Amino acid sequence: MKKLLWALALAFISTTTQVSAEEPLTFSLTTTDNKTISIVDTKKGLDFKEFKGKAVILALFGHRCPPCIKEIPAFIKLTENHPNDLAIVALEAQNYPEDEVKEFKEEHKMNYNVIAGINHHEFISYISGRAGYSTGIPLPLLIAIDKDGEVQNVHAGELKLEELELLVKDLNE
Repeated sequence: MKKLLWALALAFISTTTQVSAEEPLTFSLTTTDNKTISIVDTKKGLDFKEFKGKAVILALFGHRCPPCIKEIPAFIKLTENHPNDLAIVALEAQNYPEDEVKEFKEEHKMNYNVIAGINHHEFISYISGRAGYSTGIPLPLLIAIDKDGEVQNVHAGELKLEELELLVKDLNE
């Protein structure tokens, strides 16, 4: 009888593992403006439900990171230059409290989606691991996703506006 129960338990665990392995990972992030961004992991990239048909720049940044702060004006300009074909989603990855991330966004006049990473450790860990950084996230970290949801580029370090413009053009082709 014990052998039968053990065999049934193993069969259940095996079946459960197979079912969950087939189900895509999903994440729900909340911006500082209380908007929800739904993300589904795919084999080729990330599917941002709210940004169908748009290129997405997913940027991990830090509030104490000089290159991250230097990049903000370029992201603001990109948002202004590409209102219909680009979404920027920026996650603060240095555990800054949510209310202070809101103040940071206002102070720097960030006109794109900003998320307090302190509320989304699981997603940050997942993204950094998938990008190849199992320990320590280099900041800024940019993940460029084309309009079809396929990751096209992962870049650690600051990018200039000209480089970002070329990247957005490629993502929308």
